[in-house]
Amino acid sequence: MATRDYGAVRRFSPAHVIGAVVVLTAGIGLVTFQVIRDRQANIATAKAWDIKGAPCPLLSQAEFKAKRYAALKTFDYDGTTIGRTAGDASCSDVKSGGGKGFATDKVCQFTSPATLTVTTKAGSWFFVPGVGQPATLAIHHNAPRCVMASKFTLQSEAGG
Repeated sequence: MATRDYGAVRRFSPAHVIGAVVVLTAGIGLVTFQVIRDRQANIATAKAWDIKGAPCPLLSQAEFKAKRYAALKTFDYDGTTIGRTAGDASCSDVKSGGGKGFATDKVCQFTSPATLTVTTKAGSWFFVPGVGQPATLAIHHNAPRCVMASKFTLQSEAGG
């Protein structure tokens, strides 16, 4: 009867080593390709949603209420409550740092909101861009920045 040696070391052939190297190299190549492609798309999105303009007037909650302003149209955007008096909104997730960062900012463009309210885990903000004035909110680390400009129109949304 033959005896078995259970303490023997298993050897890998050169074919096993070459196969493993090829599989790992292909996997790393695919992941690298995907990261580069995503980064380019993130940079393009960040450029499209980077709106420059004068800062929106900011009021305290007491001033906002004293002037009897109200954000009649509210919506939840991933845990952030955004309100406006009028107009339409278009929002997008944008990678921070011009599309090169790892954090995701929330950016919303408005046609003519008149007033804007933002409530995040960090607090509440009250902006008054004014009637007929387009505006854009960029929310980075739960803190909003508002500018009185926007590229969003109902025609741009419809593709026209």
